[in-house]
Amino acid sequence: MASVLEFRLTGGSANSDPDSSLGGRMSSVELSNTAMNNLFDNVSPSEAQAGDTEYRMIDVYNSGDATAETVEIYVSSPTTSPSSTIHLGYDATNNSHDPNADLQTLSDESTAPTSPAMTIGEHIEASKLALPDINVGESVRVCVKRIISASATNTANDSGTIAVQYA
Repeated sequence: MASVLEFRLTGGSANSDPDSSLGGRMSSVELSNTAMNNLFDNVSPSEAQAGDTEYRMIDVYNSGDATAETVEIYVSSPTTSPSSTIHLGYDATNNSHDPNADLQTLSDESTAPTSPAMTIGEHIEASKLALPDINVGESVRVCVKRIISASATNTANDSGTIAVQYA
């Protein structure tokens, strides 16, 4: 076998609720797939009208038997709504490869990470976000930011997909 990277929730070792994936310890629960409609809650009419920005913290975990090298993460399929975007961030300064580490926990889904070293941006296939190599049994914390524009149109099942590429 080789490197196998999984997207894992955070929020405690047994957390299975994506709405609680706000940091802290990595969960043993893998995201069912990388579609953002599985990571974020539905947008309410008031959020669509006013605009809304929410955050989730996920881990990229290596469950394989070889180091994942030249790791990059990106939005491989943009959101289906013209009123939403997904941005990604990584903090090399305040990040631990230890999956049992208690890293920063956001106070709620509307609160941005406080680390000044984290830059969150729109990373698509042409501008992937570089992550460090991930050894077997280790992980890297990534921030996922969903932005809903004010006066957003109703889009049933809005989704986008993130992907990770590695050697």
